[in-house]
Amino acid sequence: MTKSSLTIPALILAFGGGLAYWVMSNRDTTPVGLTTAKTIEGNQVIGKNGEDEYGISTVLGTFRESDSTLPISSEDESRPLLVISKNGEPIDAEVVDKAEPESLAGAEMILSVAEKYDLDSKDFFQEAVDSLKAQEEGAQEAESIFGPTMTLQSHFVW
Repeated sequence: MTKSSLTIPALILAFGGGLAYWVMSNRDTTPVGLTTAKTIEGNQVIGKNGEDEYGISTVLGTFRESDSTLPISSEDESRPLLVISKNGEPIDAEVVDKAEPESLAGAEMILSVAEKYDLDSKDFFQEAVDSLKAQEEGAQEAESIFGPTMTLQSHFVW
């Protein structure tokens, strides 16, 4: 009987030890800050807010703001991390669709960062987005007017 009275506490102790080991082995060990596997585009300064200089870069890697936040990881080169830096130090990151240089999507992405951090260059980026939208609308308008009629004439069979 003495041996059977020690069995249940021993099982509880073993289960507790196993549970503690499982919890400790599954905790997140991602370091705080930016961990870069590959740099796609280096840091480009996009504006200032007072004395602070802000820049953006696109990288493959992981960003973790603090110990109490979850890490953000890029998937591949088509969905990299857009890293926002303040005076050269990364302060924020988000996974974005890779935009072509000089495209509307790229300009809108930079404009959103400039507006979020109230940069002095946000008016410049707003004008760039407006002009790219106007160019895109003009191209779509010409395509819709001339595209279908040319297509119908060239494929029409008598």
